[in-house]
Amino acid sequence: MIQTSGLQITTKSWDLHVHDDRVANVELPRIIGRIHVHRLPPGLSVAHILPGRGTTSLPGEPVNIGGEFGRTDWMDNGLVRVLFRADGRFDIMDHGTGRHILGAGRLEDSEDAGDSYDWSAGGHPVPQADGRGSKMPERVLATDSRFADTDEANREIYLTIEQQDDWTATVRLHIAWALPARFDNATQKRSEDVEWNTIDHYITLRSGHALVEVETWVNNTSEDHRLRMHVPTGVNAKNVLAGGAFDVIERPANWPHHSGWEQPHVPTHHFSDLLMTEENSGGVALFCPGSNEYEAMTGEDGTTLAVTLLRATGHLSRDGFASRRNRAGPVFEAPGAQCKGAHCTRWAIMAYEDSWTEARIHQIAETYACQASLISALPKPQLDGEFDEVCTDGARGQRLQPIRLVGTGPMPIIACLKPAADGNGTVIRLYNPTDEVWEGRIETDLPLFNVRGCDLLENETTKPRISKSGWPAKLNGKTIATWRFN
Repeated sequence: MIQTSGLQITTKSWDLHVHDDRVANVELPRIIGRIHVHRLPPGLSVAHILPGRGTTSLPGEPVNIGGEFGRTDWMDNGLVRVLFRADGRFDIMDHGTGRHILGAGRLEDSEDAGDSYDWSAGGHPVPQADGRGSKMPERVLATDSRFADTDEANREIYLTIEQQDDWTATVRLHIAWALPARFDNATQKRSEDVEWNTIDHYITLRSGHALVEVETWVNNTSEDHRLRMHVPTGVNAKNVLAGGAFDVIERPANWPHHSGWEQPHVPTHHFSDLLMTEENSGGVALFCPGSNEYEAMTGEDGTTLAVTLLRATGHLSRDGFASRRNRAGPVFEAPGAQCKGAHCTRWAIMAYEDSWTEARIHQIAETYACQASLISALPKPQLDGEFDEVCTDGARGQRLQPIRLVGTGPMPIIACLKPAADGNGTVIRLYNPTDEVWEGRIETDLPLFNVRGCDLLENETTKPRISKSGWPAKLNGKTIATWRFN
């Protein structure tokens, strides 16, 4: 979906109009405003912006912001309400499902006595050059774990409205937090001196969409620590659904500690783009493209998902520590791994009803992770000040989305659309992370003369029949399928 807001047209003025292959000095008005691009379908990564096309009606209720005594206490779009707390957290009330996500965005910081391979709590170092330590009978938790919402003496918080119109609104939640400057390897404790770190949440609501989008910027000035963001889902779930390569994987929320293992299981796990906790009536989805580590913590109030925003460490590897009792690689200092400076994480929350496959959460995750390229379709200027005609649909009527999936039920995900490895044709690869069978068609406006089903090495396996610029396709649950066409 592409929307514009706050557009203004200035009076004409003389200036150079620069194009990649043409420059002209012309008298033109200027257009000032914003372009919002979101909810692009999977497989579409290039959006052409054409003047004078599209609808101007809102997809839902306008986004409103309100509060008492001049404060910014909430924003609402008719589908979901975000309530801001004074301690730096925020609550999400989904009007459709009735779910309340209380205390989202809670910040936790702890020491990191590990290395670039693994996080570890302090207090159990393996002496240098020993190479291996005795096994730990119990899992060791962080010895100095702090939460921004309870650390009132060392934090400052304020809210500002970054942008607001009927289509979208963004609120900046700024948190300045004084954290220990470093971790002392000799004492195995965090330092008394502190450095001020800043965390900025840019929280966005859009008209007609129940997704709460957040862009979190961390300016890190401390060393040897791990910063995480907690989302209490309120869902009582024993398992967590995590996005992975070509799949959505179900894992236990809690893992036992096996003291006899060479490297016991840790409570953190890998994920890609998507995390979900689900019960019979529905669940909560956390989208986080680019991040890759989470921990699920269960309690009386449900399952909390903790996503790692930042790990700062000063060593490539160490001889051993609490969570790993031997070295994983060369023991070298790596000061660049302290990750000083600015780091950005995009994430979003959405409650849903029924199952994640029926709610098509895997498609929403792919859509949210999509990074669109914008191409302006304004005409080129001529030397006489005139312009070429605005771009048309083209002689063959090609659409912006070169590949389209037509079918019912949860759609598979387009993993790639690329030239074949041997240069003969184009390859499209789909995967179905659900347990359901998908049957439909793959359609294209690209030239289509023959199609071959292939394995992952792009070797021919089947020969589907072409009809009406496409071919039939079937994907069983948890499968990957590849076709080559030209």
